[in-house]
Amino acid sequence: MRRFLSVWLAAALILSGALAESWIVDEDEENVFPDRRTQARVLMRSMSLEEKVWQLLVVEPETLTGDTVTSALGTANVFERRPVGGVVIFGQNIASEAQLKQLTADLNAHAQKANVYAPFIAVSEEGGAWSRVANKLGYEMPPSPLKAAEDESGKTAYETGKRIGEYLTPFGVNLDLAPVSDVLTASRAWVRDRVYGTDAGKVAAQALQMADGLRAGGVIPCFSHFPGQGNVVGNLNNREVGNSRTLAEMRAADWVPFRRAAEGGAEMIMVSHAVSKAAGDKRPASLSSTVVAGWLRGELGYDGVVITDSLRMGAIRTEYKTGEAAVLALQAGCDLLLLPADADAAAAAVLDAIDSGELTVARIEESVERVLALKIDKGIIK
Repeated sequence: MRRFLSVWLAAALILSGALAESWIVDEDEENVFPDRRTQARVLMRSMSLEEKVWQLLVVEPETLTGDTVTSALGTANVFERRPVGGVVIFGQNIASEAQLKQLTADLNAHAQKANVYAPFIAVSEEGGAWSRVANKLGYEMPPSPLKAAEDESGKTAYETGKRIGEYLTPFGVNLDLAPVSDVLTASRAWVRDRVYGTDAGKVAAQALQMADGLRAGGVIPCFSHFPGQGNVVGNLNNREVGNSRTLAEMRAADWVPFRRAAEGGAEMIMVSHAVSKAAGDKRPASLSSTVVAGWLRGELGYDGVVITDSLRMGAIRTEYKTGEAAVLALQAGCDLLLLPADADAAAAAVLDAIDSGELTVARIEESVERVLALKIDKGIIK
C-alpha cells in the first residue's frame, strides 16, 4: 500500500540506483534520507496520469458522496472514482465531536482502501466569526485577527493559532486555510475583523505568529490571499472585482506579509480571484501567470504549494467555465484547485489540455511533487 512510505521508498530508491553518493554524509555523522521532493518524485512513479491530476483537486465531501449534505461517507468507497488530494470540511458537515472524528477517519480509511495517498483535510478556522468548527461544536470562539492584533507582541495571535490547532488535530484536520494575511488599505465591508490591521509590517508579524501557533498545534497554515485583497473593490462572491493599486504600492504594502511568509518557508499560500490592474492581463489573480509565476514564484521566490481561492466563487463562475478555470490556474502556476464547481469537469479538462498540448505532464508533475512532498513532510503520508 502506498501509505507504507519509508520501507517501500527506501527499496525503490536502492533498486532504481537513485541513492546517490551526495546523500551519504561523513562517517561520523548519521546518514540522511533523501529530501522530500526526491521522495515525492519516487512516489509519483506508481501513479497514473489521472491520479496525478486528481491529486491537485480539493473538494467538499458532497463532491465525493453526491449527497446534498454529507455528514457520513457510507460504505461505497468515495476515492475510487475521485482520488482527490484534499477535502474541505464546512459547517454543514459537522454535527458533533464524535461524528466529525468519524467522518475524517472514514476519509482516511477510504483513501487507504482505494490505495491512494491520504488527503489534506482542511477547514477555514481564522478566529472570530470565521471559526466553523468552534461555532458548530459550541466552543468558546477564538479571538478574531483584529482582536488578536491588539496585542502587538504577537503572543495572542500565536496562542490563538495554537489553540485552534490543538482542537482541530484530534478531529483529523491537518490544514487550516488561515491566517488571512491581507493588509487593509481601504474601507472594505467584507473584511470586518478578518484582518490584522492596516500596517503591513504588523500584519506580517501577526500572521507569522498565528501560523507558528497552528504548526505548534499540529496543523498546516495557509497564508491568504496573494497578492493581497485589502484594497479590492467589489464582491468576490458575486462578480469580477478589481485591485487598482500599482505594482510599487503592492510591493510596499500588500506583499509584505507574503514576502515574509515565503522567506520563512511557508507551506502554502492562497491566491485571490481579484483582478490586479498592475498585472495587465485582466484575469483573476489565480488564473494569471503574471501574478502566480511572475510575482509569487518569480519575484518573491516562493516554491511551496500554491492553492487557488474557491473556484466556485462568482468572480470565477460568472466569467469562466469550470474546466477552463482549472486549466488556466495550472498554466498560471497554481498547484491545488480549491473547490471547482464541477470536479469531474475540471479533471477532464486538465486531461484534455494535456492531450492537446496546452498543459504538459511535466507541469502537472511539478505540482504533484510539491503536494506530495508537503504531505510527506507533515506525516500525512506515512
